[in-house]
Amino acid sequence: MKRFRIQWGSKKLRFACDVHLAKIAKYLRLMGFDAWYRNDITDDELVGMARFGRIALTCDRRLQERLPQSVVLLSCEDAQKQIRRIAKMFDLARYAHPMKRSLCCNRPLLPVSKVKVRKKIPKETYRWLDGFWICPKCKKVYWQGTHAKRMRENIVEWLGLSENV
Repeated sequence: MKRFRIQWGSKKLRFACDVHLAKIAKYLRLMGFDAWYRNDITDDELVGMARFGRIALTCDRRLQERLPQSVVLLSCEDAQKQIRRIAKMFDLARYAHPMKRSLCCNRPLLPVSKVKVRKKIPKETYRWLDGFWICPKCKKVYWQGTHAKRMRENIVEWLGLSENV
């Protein structure tokens, strides 16, 4: 496996995913990475994003050949297998900030008081939980409910970390 050296200094890793990699984009966002995705992106747009600093991810060999130093070729198979490969390739464990981005639109989440989002969350959740975040663009509200434990376990596995971290 080719291992990419991080050469961007203090810059954050930023990805662009082709049309076949919606799950990969979602998983990268879950781990806290800027992962741009649109289901109608053209090859030229993806290459353009790679030229301007994003790491492009694709399953298209011809696309990868156009800009091999910035476009990573993945096999379009099990998304969890691929995310583990990407994590190892870019040493994502060193840079991850899990659950800090909107899974829908990729924006960083902002903390919000539960009073402000009362009408957007289930009544039971409002009663027992205090920490909420909102996406400034899509206005989706996030919280670490019962599903968060499973999500953290997935992130730990994808990043190749031990359970004790």
